[in-house]
Amino acid sequence: MIVCFGGRRGVVSSSNLNGGYRADLRYAFNHSVGRDPDILQKRCPGLKGANIIEHYAAIATELGLDPAYTTGMGTAALIENHACAERSYHGVTVQAVATAGIDDNGGRAGDKASYDEFERRSLLLPPGTINIFLFINARLDAGALTRAMITATEAKTAALQELMAPSRYSEGLATGSGTDSLIAVCNEESETVLYGAGKHVLLGEMIGQSVKEAVTRALELQSGMNAQRQSSFLQQGLRYGLGTEALLACYRAEHPEARQSEEARREALERLAADGHLSAQIASLLHLVDQWRWGLISWASLVTLAQLGLVYIARRYQMGAYIGALGQGEEQRHELLLTELRCLLLRILHKTLG
Repeated sequence: MIVCFGGRRGVVSSSNLNGGYRADLRYAFNHSVGRDPDILQKRCPGLKGANIIEHYAAIATELGLDPAYTTGMGTAALIENHACAERSYHGVTVQAVATAGIDDNGGRAGDKASYDEFERRSLLLPPGTINIFLFINARLDAGALTRAMITATEAKTAALQELMAPSRYSEGLATGSGTDSLIAVCNEESETVLYGAGKHVLLGEMIGQSVKEAVTRALELQSGMNAQRQSSFLQQGLRYGLGTEALLACYRAEHPEARQSEEARREALERLAADGHLSAQIASLLHLVDQWRWGLISWASLVTLAQLGLVYIARRYQMGAYIGALGQGEEQRHELLLTELRCLLLRILHKTLG
């Protein structure tokens, strides 16, 4: 995806190539490696130079663009899966264009790093990036345009939060990926001059709404991440070891004698996840765990409410009286609750399979 500027534009870019604020750029791009098997299989980092600056400069040259007047982004998402959203008010239009996919590389700010840049080792990460172009047809000073990037970043995270997108590096919810990029562009030739882009002004509202919509739609187009999929406990439980693969592995370990096919087990688990009441109950339990980890509720409150939730699940699936060990000892670890929940789900799955 190549953007050719039709006049003087103010640009703030997170790219290593001509990043920061520039008023002399002519081009911007979003380059996809989504069909490169070596990169998708993490066999090589895919750099076209000694460093990331040379890499993007080489891509610009390949695209027929002058690297001195170009900034750009890279992604493994397919460009055809991009999404656009815009808002207009009083002649000012904000347009967000996003490519997005974080099923394999979602992360939460503050997660443990997976790469030590001081060791100068090759960086081989799972594919997954959210890239955003933000176009504003008004004139903003460098500070206001930079503030627009902050608002856009908050909107991106809001989109992920509303989908309960998981970090793949911790038990937290994703705030983005480790490779996200954003390029904000304003029209230096516009007669409309705006000085604010935060949440209190209409420009900030338009930025927030357009970016959130574009990111949400792009995630669905690229990987099928949408509200319906994310409502399943198999998705919301991924960060706590309650995803499909983890549960099936536990089932195989606990029932080596079981003769059902892997496909039958997977289908039975999907049917359980389709039970909206079950997924909602598990979602509430996991959010209680979140709140305990964040220090918002006490261990006693977590145990009491978790036991009520586990009893509800056991009764719903006629598993008899639920008698668990949660809260019987002095140890305060949320893994105890997760183990109880996992065991109950495996019992229900085994009963379902007959």
